[in-house]
Amino acid sequence: MNWEQDNSGESREMDVELKQALKHFKASMDAWSYAVSTDAAYSRPRTAAKLAARHSWRMVAAWALGCLLAVGSVAGAGHEIYRRQELAKIAAQQAAQKAAEERAAAARATAQPAGAQPEKKTSTATTRKVSAGAPDSARGQDSVRGQDDDLLASVDSDVSRAVPAAMEPLAQLMDDNGTQ
Repeated sequence: MNWEQDNSGESREMDVELKQALKHFKASMDAWSYAVSTDAAYSRPRTAAKLAARHSWRMVAAWALGCLLAVGSVAGAGHEIYRRQELAKIAAQQAAQKAAEERAAAARATAQPAGAQPEKKTSTATTRKVSAGAPDSARGQDSVRGQDDDLLASVDSDVSRAVPAAMEPLAQLMDDNGTQ
C-alpha cells in the first residue's frame, strides 16, 4: 500500500497548501529582508556627502592659502628691492657729499701751500685809505669790507669744483679770471 494512494485526495490538497505556505513564507522573508536592508541603508550614516563637502572646503582653503603665500612672497620681494634702492640712494648721497667735502679740502690745500697763512684779499682802495691815515670810522668800514671780501672768497672756494688730476696741467695754464 502506498501512502499516496490511500490519501491521494488529502495529499494533493496538502501539497497545494504546503506549496502556498512555502511561497508566502518565501515572499514574506524577501519582503522582510528588503525592508530590513532598506531601513538599514536609510538609517546608516552617509559619509560620502560629508567628505565631498569637507573636501571642497579644504581645496578652497588650500587655494586661498597658496594665493596668500604667493602674494606675500611677491610683496616681500618688492619691499626688499625698494628698501635696497632707498639704501643705495642714501649711500650715493653720502658718498657724493663726502667726495664734495674731499674735493673742497683738496682745493683749499692746493690753493694754499702747507704751512702758509692764508692771504687776506683786500681791495686796493682799502689799503690806500688805511695808509693815507683815514679816520677810525673809515678803518671800521674797511675792516667790515675786508671781512666781506674774505667771506666771499671762502664761499667762492667752497662752491668751485676741484680739477681732476688729469686736467691739472690745463688748470695751471688758466689765470685767476678764467681766461688764458
